Amino acid sequence: MNKLPFFLLLALTIGCSSDPAPDTDTAKADLQKTLPGTWESVSLRVDINTANGTDTSYVFEVREEEWISRLGVKPVKTYYKLDNKYEQVFTSLTDTILSTSRGMWNVFGDTLMMVEPNATYHYEAGIENGLISLKARMDWDGDGEEDDDYVGVHRKISSATE
Repeated sequence: MNKLPFFLLLALTIGCSSDPAPDTDTAKADLQKTLPGTWESVSLRVDINTANGTDTSYVFEVREEEWISRLGVKPVKTYYKLDNKYEQVFTSLTDTILSTSRGMWNVFGDTLMMVEPNATYHYEAGIENGLISLKARMDWDGDGEEDDDYVGVHRKISSATE
């Protein structure tokens, strides 16, 4: 009996098998469970493509240690509440609230959707070591084109949602 067909079938089976795809329900449950609380901005990076409709591109990046000196404000705090509402608070160096935005949040797989009265944001979210990374393509430079790549990193500073 020729064993070649058996070994070919075995090789084909082993070669075509792969690890199962990550369970998006698990990712959603983890994000849904971990997100409620108070998060503070750590860093941001925006790759601005075709700035203001030109062929000029540049990177705007602010690291944690330069947040206050470069932006002149305290890191943004975002409060994700258990009822899927959120509030972002922008505060001056003298603790004056400069502005507040409010809306609803929800999770779809690894996507965090944040809805405000006049805007909806979709972020690819990843949580690791107490940090959440939010990635999106958006119109950062206001040129009417959603061609700028945003990455914001935030640290959970409290499980309290107020």
